[in-house]
Amino acid sequence: MRLARRLLLAALVGHAGAAAQTLGPPDPRSAPATEQATPRPPAVGPALYEAVQRATDSYPAVQSQRGSVRAADQEIRAAKQLALPRFGVQGVALGTGDGLGSQLVADQPVYTFGRIGAQVDRARAERMARAGQVDETVLRLALDVTDAYFTIARLARRASILEANLKNLDTLVGSIRNRVDAEVSPATDLALARSRASQTQQELALTRAQQQAAVARIRQFLGDASYDPGAVPTYDPAIHHPQIADAIEAARRCSPARGRLAAQAMVAQADARIARKSLLPQLSAQASYNDIVGARVGLAVTAQTQGGLSDLRRADAARERASAAGIDVQTAERETIEQVSADLVENAAARDRIDASKDAADTADQVTASFYRQFVAGRRTWLDVMNAVREAAQARLGESDAEITAMASSARLLLRTCTWQPQGRLLGEPAWPSD
Repeated sequence: MRLARRLLLAALVGHAGAAAQTLGPPDPRSAPATEQATPRPPAVGPALYEAVQRATDSYPAVQSQRGSVRAADQEIRAAKQLALPRFGVQGVALGTGDGLGSQLVADQPVYTFGRIGAQVDRARAERMARAGQVDETVLRLALDVTDAYFTIARLARRASILEANLKNLDTLVGSIRNRVDAEVSPATDLALARSRASQTQQELALTRAQQQAAVARIRQFLGDASYDPGAVPTYDPAIHHPQIADAIEAARRCSPARGRLAAQAMVAQADARIARKSLLPQLSAQASYNDIVGARVGLAVTAQTQGGLSDLRRADAARERASAAGIDVQTAERETIEQVSADLVENAAARDRIDASKDAADTADQVTASFYRQFVAGRRTWLDVMNAVREAAQARLGESDAEITAMASSARLLLRTCTWQPQGRLLGEPAWPSD
């Protein structure tokens, strides 16, 4: 009998040691992924690249969610430690002697029918979901910073064009004033020129106000009240129309929202497994000591239910959550495809707009100069000249907007297809559980 007890105690200690060894190096699936930002793509200017890096490094929401990923790493370790022995101390009242005693119990799980494994799988899936949330926030923040940056660029270019147009109008106002003073042209021509100049001045003031608001927005993303976006980026047709192989499929696989929702479905499936396995018994090796019977060593089988068969209902509920999360994955995929398709169409359309707008702007400048010469010669009206000046300015604004649209849409495509990753990825491609 003593020999049997010693063998069982040795087995208990050996099983605990084996469990402890599994707690050494963390499992690759639960370890934090190595985050490496991709090199700056040629289509992304240094100023935008730096702004996105700074924002995704320091934004409070990203830092908070990274903390939740670190907490999930600890939860994985805690789930693994469920395989270690449990120790308990109990005070008892005795009917003999001084009436007080104690009981020491050591319990080592031997076979749990997969209950501990399900807990570990759930912790891993929860970490994947939290990592996906970080990736999702980083992508959304990068898109927001990109939008703010190109809004500033668009408004800066617009202000520059309006300033040039206003200077041209001021020159025309001076010219027509001289003609009115010389009684060569009517006073209404001077009033028209002044009216057009005033309208341009109002547009310029509004543009500058919008530019200041956009700068304030990007400064909030970066947490830097003195941030200067720098010079307006230059459009290059060779790099701002990226040719991404199977861009829609790349974006679908890259989508952090899809990865997060898939991980949430895995959490729900793990919950269902845990609920089902809680109905099964657990085999443990136990060693105990008390003042009545002394030391005892043996095997124990424990089985219990909570609230009747409520565990089955919890398993059903978890399966429904997993099913709902799977439907949400499909929704996220459709939204991603819609966004990338829109960016692809916008980028391609911008190329055609740029070519057409450039030709129109060059032609409008020539027409304006020609109309002014014809006006001096008496073959055109002053209204013709004013309309030509307006059309030339609108053509330049259209060309500028098309170029900024091409640059902005190319940056969004690079982000959504993971060609440009500001912070690397914490979550890779989730593998769906088998049950």
